Amino acid sequence: MGNTTAKKAEQCRMFFVDGKKFKTNALLGFFRVPLRRENATKLALLAEVLQKGTEKYPSVTAVAAATEECYGALWQVQIIKKDGEAWLSFSMEVSKHVSEKEVLDFLLQLMKHPKRTENLFPAETVERCKAILRRRLEAKGDDKIAFAAKRARELAAEGEGAGICADGYLEDLEKLTAADISSFYEEVLAHAPVCLYVCGDSDGRQMLKKWKGELSLQGKDLWEFGQTCRKQASCRKIAEKANMGQTRLVLAFDSGIHPWDRAFLSLRVLCEVLGGGNGLLFQEIREKQGLCYDISMTCDTMTGLAFVQTGVAGKDAKHTASEICRILQNVADNGIKNDDFQDAVEQIRRKISDISDSQWKIMDYVAEQEIIGTNLDSQQMLRRLADVTAEDVVKAAQKLSLRTMYALTGEEEFSWD
Repeated sequence: MGNTTAKKAEQCRMFFVDGKKFKTNALLGFFRVPLRRENATKLALLAEVLQKGTEKYPSVTAVAAATEECYGALWQVQIIKKDGEAWLSFSMEVSKHVSEKEVLDFLLQLMKHPKRTENLFPAETVERCKAILRRRLEAKGDDKIAFAAKRARELAAEGEGAGICADGYLEDLEKLTAADISSFYEEVLAHAPVCLYVCGDSDGRQMLKKWKGELSLQGKDLWEFGQTCRKQASCRKIAEKANMGQTRLVLAFDSGIHPWDRAFLSLRVLCEVLGGGNGLLFQEIREKQGLCYDISMTCDTMTGLAFVQTGVAGKDAKHTASEICRILQNVADNGIKNDDFQDAVEQIRRKISDISDSQWKIMDYVAEQEIIGTNLDSQQMLRRLADVTAEDVVKAAQKLSLRTMYALTGEEEFSWD
């Protein structure tokens, strides 16, 4: 388990992003909630319930009609997991012709004025939402690639908030009642810090102030959040069975690098060198040895963990895992070619530059930077990238330590032994 340094949160943080070049205004507001096993399913269910009606728009049909009045505005209520916390998120993309009053009225209805009677959500609404969430949880294993990736991430961070499944848990769902969800919603309103973002024209700054004012936040004893300093742990080998042909293999590595460190960009470049479209892992394991169907390596912005994912025949899983570790060690011992380094840096540069092409990418990036505490805009991040050297990338490889070996397999006899 990692040590967490608590950081007192402000009740409301506001951020304006210049979006003159976009045809729409984009708004994002979220309540920050510490992710715990005891609240994960409540939070997932709450997100469903909040979409089903408000005081002013008491049905799904009425909510849809309200968005049509706003020139067909797009909106969403969802849970976004970020390391050991979850964001109860409300987002809206709307034409700049729609008035500020209409936009804020709709979002405030979703956030602060859901359909309730004496502060209780309707029992029939909660039961319908439980059925929706139940079907989603029962089906989450259908996409084996996505399931294996998510499961490996949870196992690698087991014992921390980052190891909790933000989708919720079937075994916790059945016992939840309308009273439970209503009480939890009141807890969120009372204790969750709020972040508000507007990406639009210059009058978005005024919109932010009105949004905050009309939320009428009265929270006390705000939940605190911290940055996890993960302890080194011996490697765990885990295999889980599923009805499938190939085996999904995921190796999780401690990077020894915190996301707020300057060295984190070196880790991103390393992952591109090894696991990019034509990276060293693909060249060696797919093209030369023919062991896998696909292979990639990524690092998580919020946790600093790195992951290699691949699809293999069950009989080749152990050998493939060994080869992955050998290739990583070879980089740590012998370095990388300059061409590979330059190609990787260019790929990362493009990814950072592409952030400015989307309002939602911009706001997600700004939000992550705020939570991590680095607060760098994309241009500042590009300047940091320009300072990364091949030697820095090798140092990042030298810090990697294998934390979890995970296999999702259809082979009855599969064993790591």
